[in-house]
Amino acid sequence: MLLKLPVTLPVIKVIHRSTNVCAQMLSNLILGVVVLLSSIFFYLQTTDLPERSALFPQFILWGLVIVGILLIFQALLEGRKKVSQEVSEARREERGQFNDILIFQVAVPGGLLLVAYGLLVSVGFYPASTFLVFTIYSYHAYRIDAANLKSALWMRAIFFALVITLFMYLIFTLLLGLPAPSGALF
Repeated sequence: MLLKLPVTLPVIKVIHRSTNVCAQMLSNLILGVVVLLSSIFFYLQTTDLPERSALFPQFILWGLVIVGILLIFQALLEGRKKVSQEVSEARREERGQFNDILIFQVAVPGGLLLVAYGLLVSVGFYPASTFLVFTIYSYHAYRIDAANLKSALWMRAIFFALVITLFMYLIFTLLLGLPAPSGALF
């Protein structure tokens, strides 16, 4: 534990520094907008004053307008630098995640839908629906935690698929009288 502490402290400092930069950038932006808008509001109020009496407040308010604009530009420039750093880091991360996305979010679900379509054409709507609900439930559990695939999960998946299919059968076929697509076998 003592060996890990010095290693994790720089990581914590970097995260803390990054959070501070974002918070400071946002607070500068908000402060700049508030100073700018309030300066404009108060400047419009000085138009009712006599010209000589309004000179000093208008001079101070012009200074505040400039300060507000500078705060906004500073916040936007810091944000631009931060975004460019985050974009370069995100590009590196995206390259590593592309294969995972392609396989786990496109190929596997697409394959499951093709198998479900094949079942729909061959055995009908309700067996295909049972298969699809079971596989999506199981696949979702696998994506969350691969070590969680135990017999209890499989039993829950089968139960859930049967209950959902029974519910669809009761609602659509018995209550509403809608025909379900039948397959070649039955």
